[in-house]
Formats: sequence, structure tokens, C-alpha cells
Amino acid sequence: MKQHFLYKDINRLPSPTWNWLKMNVAKVEIESDSEAKIEKSEIVSEKKGEIVHVPLFFDEGRYEHEQTIIAKENAEITVIFDYVSDKNAWGFSFVKTRLVAFPHSKIHLVKVQLLGEQFVQIDQTMSECADNAEIEVTQIELGGKQVFAEVKTELNGFSSKFKSNTAYKTENGQTLDMNYVVNHHGQKTSTKMTVKGVVGENALKIYRGTIDFKRGCAGATGDEQEETLLLSESAVCKSIPVILCDEEDVSGTHGATLGRLGADELFYMQSRGISESEAKKMMKKAKIISVANGIPSDEVREKIESFLETEQNESKV
Repeated sequence: MKQHFLYKDINRLPSPTWNWLKMNVAKVEIESDSEAKIEKSEIVSEKKGEIVHVPLFFDEGRYEHEQTIIAKENAEITVIFDYVSDKNAWGFSFVKTRLVAFPHSKIHLVKVQLLGEQFVQIDQTMSECADNAEIEVTQIELGGKQVFAEVKTELNGFSSKFKSNTAYKTENGQTLDMNYVVNHHGQKTSTKMTVKGVVGENALKIYRGTIDFKRGCAGATGDEQEETLLLSESAVCKSIPVILCDEEDVSGTHGATLGRLGADELFYMQSRGISESEAKKMMKKAKIISVANGIPSDEVREKIESFLETEQNESKV
């Protein structure tokens, strides 16, 4: 009999909501009868304009990666990870990334997930920002069977900033579970989070987005926006945008747009010879590419487009 282990605290909501929503925490069970391939790395930047691309190819099996990225004072660095495997590959990937931004520095972290359709991935990003530092996270989630993505940020310094842009597609039985948390500690800190994606047939997407204004963060601002396009009657989308506040002089906003391809849009496209299925593919690609265009790598953007094109061509067969 195969043994299993259970991660009980994945993507836990900082402020629990109604239990019947089943969104307070995610649970995932992973087979533990195989040894993990463990890799640790550290990137330290002391200059501006540095770009580091780290492509990772996964065979079948279990992988664990621990990455630390440090930007020293006044440094600016972009680090791009793309996770790729064969289309039919199965396995488990556990990625832990730690970001440390020193005063007046900037880190742009890019994660592109293009794993096989039987992969399970847990991806955790933890970051901390000093005075006048900035952390930006661009995340593209396209592959895998079950994906759990978590981003937690501590805005400790005065006027420190966090920005995230996330694009995803989940369909054909995929599950994507996301948890974004930003804790504002320093004065005049700011957050801007944007999530765009599509949910297709028999797929599940869960999004938790929390902006927490801690006492003492006077002058802080936070905004989170989500856009979701449903492409099937069997698609399931759950979202909880949360703003917590223990400080008076702050400004927080959030919004979520959920919808389907409208009749007017379909009529317009069909009148120009575009079928409903092609229209859906165009809309799906547009949402993802709008975020991918912010990745400073032609190679990585081409990988994303190739992944989408391959899926679309296979769906025509």
C-alpha cells in the first residue's frame, strides 16, 4: 500500500470565513513513496538592470526547490523561473522562493508554470521589503493537474511597495488554488494586485486575496482587482477578496468581475467568420498574453504562446 502525507496548512486564509464556503484552507495529499530531487539556490544582486533566467525541466518524479533572491541597497534585478515538463508527465513539485529587498532596491520575480497535465505543484513565495524598496511578482499558471500558488509579502519599510500581475487558465478538470497576502507594516506602503484568467470545462479556480493594514502603517494604500471569464457551465470559480484594517489613515479597494462571453461579442465575432469556439480561444489567449507581455524575455513569452497554440491545435483534432 502506498503511503501518503498531508499538507494541512496550504493557502490558509488569514481571517477565516464561513466554513461552508470551504475556502479557509487548502488540503493536498501527495504520495510519499519516492525520494525528492532537492535543489537549493541563492541569487544576490548588487547592481541595476540585471536579468537572470532559470529554466527548469522536470521529468516524472518528485522535485523540491528552495530559492533565495536578495537585492542589496539600490540594486534592481529580474529573475525568471519557468517550469516545464513533457505534456503527459506526472509528478510533484514543491517550490519555495524567498525574496529580500534592501532599501531602495527592486526585485521583479517571474514564474511561468507549463507543467504536464498530471503534475501537482505547490509554489510558495515569501518576501520582505525595506524602506523605499519594491517587489513585483508576475505569475503565469497554465499547466498541471492541481496547482497551489501562495504569495506572502511583508511591507516592513517606509514607502515600500508590492505589485503582482497574475494570469491563468484552468480547464479540463484542472484545479488552481491561489492565496495572496500582503501585510502592511510601514507607513505610506502600497499594494497593487491584479489577477486575470479563464475557467473552463470541469475546472476549479479558487482565489484568496488579502490586504492587511497593520497598526502603524498610516498613509498606506492597497488595491486588488480580479477578472474571470467562465467558458463552460461546469466551470467553478470561488473568490474571496479581503481587506483587514487596524489603522485609520489608510485606503483600500477591491473588485472582482466574473462573466461569460456576451451575446453581443459573439455576434460581432461570428459576423466576421469567427466561430464560438475560436472566439473563446481568442479571449483566453488575450487575457494571458496581456500579463505575459510584461515579462522581459522574448524566449519566455514565446514559450507561453507556443504552449497555448499547441493546446488549441490539439483541441481541434
